Amino acid sequence: MKIPPKKPHFFKPIQPGFKNGVKIPIGFLKYLKGYDQYEHAILRRVGKNCLVKLNKHRFEEGWEKFVEDHDVQLGDMLVFRHEGNMEFEVSIFDSTYCDREYAECTQIQEQDEDEDEDEVQEEGDTSKKFEFNGNLFRVYLFIV
Repeated sequence: MKIPPKKPHFFKPIQPGFKNGVKIPIGFLKYLKGYDQYEHAILRRVGKNCLVKLNKHRFEEGWEKFVEDHDVQLGDMLVFRHEGNMEFEVSIFDSTYCDREYAECTQIQEQDEDEDEDEVQEEGDTSKKFEFNGNLFRVYLFIV
């Protein structure tokens, strides 16, 4: 006797043309009772939900936004875990076969003017400091 998984998974290697959509494998459809009644699926990654239109068993409209938001690249491997009601938790593995790492962006507050005495700030300077994984960058915002 076969016991079905409580939260079934499927994986998709990312191949050329992936930005146009990806198909849920036909063999996986047995876990999606009534899937043909759903018009949309929810793809979730690190707490962020993305509504994606379903065309039969293919993720289409909204898929490109998910790809962009999560920097999905050719050669990545995606694992979709079905949470029920056409909701999927998505894990993204890059070409190193490890979970995709994202650069953290945090704006640095200028703590003390004395720290940057050698840095002269002109009136109306619209630059901001940001830190990406320990590296400091200055971003200039131009108001036209």
